[in-house]
Amino acid sequence: MDLGLAGKVVLVTGAGSGIGRATALTLAQEGVRLALASRTPEPLELTAKEAQDKGADAAVWVTDLTDPAAVEALVAGVVLKFDGIDGVVNTVGVSERTAGILDQDDDAWMLHFNSVLMSAVRVCRAVVPVMKRGGGGAIVNVSAMSIRHYIPALAHYSAMKIALAHFTKNLAKEFAPDGIRANAVLPGMIASEPVRARMEESMRTKNKSEREYFEDANTRHGGVTFSDRLGTPEEVASVIAFLLSDGASYVNGAWVNVDGGSHG
Repeated sequence: MDLGLAGKVVLVTGAGSGIGRATALTLAQEGVRLALASRTPEPLELTAKEAQDKGADAAVWVTDLTDPAAVEALVAGVVLKFDGIDGVVNTVGVSERTAGILDQDDDAWMLHFNSVLMSAVRVCRAVVPVMKRGGGGAIVNVSAMSIRHYIPALAHYSAMKIALAHFTKNLAKEFAPDGIRANAVLPGMIASEPVRARMEESMRTKNKSEREYFEDANTRHGGVTFSDRLGTPEEVASVIAFLLSDGASYVNGAWVNVDGGSHG
C-alpha cells in the first residue's frame, strides 16, 4: 500500500528490535528516510541494513534516551543529516515484571519512569520545535493495552504507559494549530522476543497448548484479548505507518488499540 510517505523523514526510537524494528522496515517499504535510534548497536545496524536492502535511506544513532543531553544530540544529528523531521515513533521502554506491586521499589519505579515515559517526553520536547519550523508533522507514541487492565506485576510499567498516553493527548491538543498530530498506539499481547520467550516457557512448564495459554491469560488478567494468538510486531507497525500518513490527517489525540479485541 502506498501511504504517500515516500521521502518523509521519520525518527524511530527502539529500532533494534520488536515493534521499533518492524516499524522501521514497514516504513522502509514506503520509501521513508529513516533515522534509527537505540542503545544497542548490533541489532540497530541489522535493522538499518535490512531497511537499506529495501531501498531506504537509513542512518543509525546509538544512544541512551534516558540521558537528556543524548536526546538533544540525537535530534540535532537527525536534522543535520536530513534537514528536518516529519515523523517520530517512540517505542523505547523497559518492561520488568515483578512478583507483585509491593516488590516494585523506588529504583524499579524510577527505571520505568525514565525509560518508558521520559525518553518519549524528551524526544518530543526536542522534535516539536523542528516540526513547527517545517510546517507540521506526526508523532506516534507506543503505549500498551495493560493501561486498560490491572496486572500487579506490571503496575510500574503500566503507570508510565498511561502517563505516556495522557501526555500524547496533551501534545495533540497543544500543537494541533501547528499542524502536528500526536497519537498513541496500545498494543496488546505482541510476539516480541521477551513475550514469546515467556509464553513458551510457561507453556513448557505447565504443559499447556498455545490456546490453553491464552485462555489462562484471559482468566487471570480480566480478558486481555478476543483472539487465541499473539499479535505480531508487523501488525502494530502497519497501524503506526497509517497514523504517520496523511490518510490519518483527521486522527489526532487518539488511543488506538492493536490487541485483537479486548474486554478492557
